Amino acid sequence: MFCNTGLECLQYSIEIIYPLPELLFNVFLLAISLSLKNIPGRSWLTAFAICSLISLIFYIIPTYFPIYTEFFDAFRFTTHLIYQFSLFILLPVFLFNLWSSKTLNLSAASILFSWRGRVTRSIYWGAGIANAVLFLIIIDGIITNDYFPSEETWLSIGLKYFTVLTVLGFSIWANLIITIKRWHDLNMSGWMTLCLLIPFIGAIGCIIYLGFVKGKKDKNRFGEALIQ
Repeated sequence: MFCNTGLECLQYSIEIIYPLPELLFNVFLLAISLSLKNIPGRSWLTAFAICSLISLIFYIIPTYFPIYTEFFDAFRFTTHLIYQFSLFILLPVFLFNLWSSKTLNLSAASILFSWRGRVTRSIYWGAGIANAVLFLIIIDGIITNDYFPSEETWLSIGLKYFTVLTVLGFSIWANLIITIKRWHDLNMSGWMTLCLLIPFIGAIGCIIYLGFVKGKKDKNRFGEALIQ
């Protein structure tokens, strides 16, 4: 791209330089996450840095190589979703892992992916809010026309839906696990989660009961009590 006036040259220079600090920050963050081997939940921080870096690269390449703009536009929704997933899910899970490892002596992975044990009301609400935010992000990306170029390839379409299904699968599974363990905290079987299938009153009743009833303070058949 060539500029004809000083103002155009300045504007173009700003467009070239503007993404570089964020790019360097993500590279630095990735290097830090790979070097700090003893930090709890390092894999979550590494995943956040990688996803953010990939998304940023897809956004800034058309700035330096405008000829490829249409190609990269076909992947805008996918990169947007990956970035939002890393920002609103991977980074909070990393921070949550730091807290849970120190306070509860449990990793975020064991809380989010293992159906054994118990969780508190605060963890239940946190998982629910994160799940709602992620769902709204997906809906926002779908209804926003800016993320849908006029021409898409089979690769961009396939990757788009694969990313959506992967993110939704992660979110739904983690939310299901948290719900089961919340029933455990109330000394009830995780099969009570099936109450969510009752039309209308099932979901509302479960949310109210699981979200506001305090768990048993003492150890029960599902394990030790966590901090309420």
